[in-house]
Amino acid sequence: MTRNPVERALMTRGIDSALARKLREEKWTLAKLRMQRPEKLLELGLSESVVPKILGKGRPPIPTDLLIKTLYDNRWLCCVCRDAERPVVVHHIKSWAESRDHSPANLAVLCSIHHGEAHSTHALELTLTADRLKAMKGAWEQSVSRDDQLAIFKSTQLMSCQWWYFNHLRVFEIAEHVGVEITQLKGFQGALSNGACDGEGYLCPTEGLLYVGQARSLSLYRFMSSMLKAAIGHAFVRNISDELDRGTLDILVTPGDLVFVQGSYHFTDIPDGSGADMVRGRRSVNKVEITFVFDRNEGTSGSARTEWLLGVRSLGCLLRANKLERDIKGILHIEATVLAIRSAHEELKTRMYEIGLYRSGLIGHEVEDEEWDDSEPDDDE
Repeated sequence: MTRNPVERALMTRGIDSALARKLREEKWTLAKLRMQRPEKLLELGLSESVVPKILGKGRPPIPTDLLIKTLYDNRWLCCVCRDAERPVVVHHIKSWAESRDHSPANLAVLCSIHHGEAHSTHALELTLTADRLKAMKGAWEQSVSRDDQLAIFKSTQLMSCQWWYFNHLRVFEIAEHVGVEITQLKGFQGALSNGACDGEGYLCPTEGLLYVGQARSLSLYRFMSSMLKAAIGHAFVRNISDELDRGTLDILVTPGDLVFVQGSYHFTDIPDGSGADMVRGRRSVNKVEITFVFDRNEGTSGSARTEWLLGVRSLGCLLRANKLERDIKGILHIEATVLAIRSAHEELKTRMYEIGLYRSGLIGHEVEDEEWDDSEPDDDE
């Protein structure tokens, strides 16, 4: 997604992404374009329908926050062909003149070719009718939402990927809230028999390390992996790993949202004195700072506590956003609750590409819905 405000301003007025970038690179701004005669705007490549919108005589611009949301929900791809090589334009499914509707439900992302079809007729009927566009848009956005979750979890099937931390209480709360049958989960019986949980699935209290002893550790890891999968399977998770920009995040994310963020984290010990090993996790990039606090003693293995949850590490974190605010320097601070932490590797991008997050076409539809990863953590107690 473009982070350039000039390009966004042009796209809100019906200019496609490629022409918006070209004009910006040629040092054109909306203010400069407004000072030009219509003939000059046509020479620059603007269509006759767009020229009045630039000059303030056509429909009002799409609000920037709605443009960003629509582009993000469609991963910047045409909802018809999903071809990443084609520039896109945000199209009103029911024309503005008829609907006066800028809402995301009435906006579709189309490539230049399919945008043309949406405005052309064949046998006295639109090639892409409003009903067809709504169906294609709905199917694509649903697929994108589903693929976000598939990418987050299927990538853990890489042999080198492990879950290093679970926020057991919060994951349990989410699972219970969405109606997961806790006692029917894979791994429940093992956790119960090894004293890791009680008959209702609540964790048995311990002092100090939560994962201790091989049998208890492996059974608890399997139980929590299953619970996390089931809980998030009923929720909506946004993968914002590549969208950490203060100009878009406070539009895309609201308090209570579940988000996944992969990248470099810095862990700092917090003196506590209660016996817990409290840690602050922080990811800071592009004037966005994400922070959360957790107990390192709940790490899933010795290497999690002594290596992966210390210092600076490249990891993937599943978070619940609690508070978003900007400071006087313009930095966007997101205070979050961490639900789970896992290892992150470059190979994950390949996996995400295959199932949709990085795909340029329909390749994601060819990936089978594989079984959840039941590989155990490295037990180095």
